This record gives sequence, C-alpha cells and structure tokens, in this order.
Amino acid sequence: MYIYRMAKSLCKGKSVRNPNKCKKTRGCKVATGKKRSFCRKKRNMTKSKKKVTKKRQRLPEVARLRGLNMKQYRELKRLGHI
Repeated sequence: MYIYRMAKSLCKGKSVRNPNKCKKTRGCKVATGKKRSFCRKKRNMTKSKKKVTKKRQRLPEVARLRGLNMKQYRELKRLGHI
C-alpha cells in the first residue's frame, strides 16, 4: 500500500498582516489585490499580452533610387507608371 503525501501550499496559513509571516517564507510574496492583500508564490505571475505592432512596408529599390517617398510610390503604382 502506497502512502501519498498531499503537497501543502507554501502560502497556506501565512499572515500578510503585521508581523508578516509570508515575507519571511522563501518563495512567498505579498500581493495586493483590489479587496485585500494576500500571499502568493514568487514565480506565480501572469504574463501580459504584448501589442502586435504593424511592420512598416519597405520601399522597393527602384523607388528608393528615384528618391520617391511611399505616398508618391503608391500613386505612381496606382496610375501604372511603375
């Protein structure tokens, strides 16, 4: 017969008021929420989603050699001159 040991949370039962037991425990950190302060694991953080930036379209070499900017290049392309 095997005996399974339940993993106890680092933060269970730790106080975040003074005296602060949580801060003294290795791997624990005090987090402040909207309603109250609580204890959480140090590595438990949510990663924020980064905004996806739009890449700038690079001018073709022909337009760069002519000294055109993007607006001029688009207009000439629309007219069929390039």
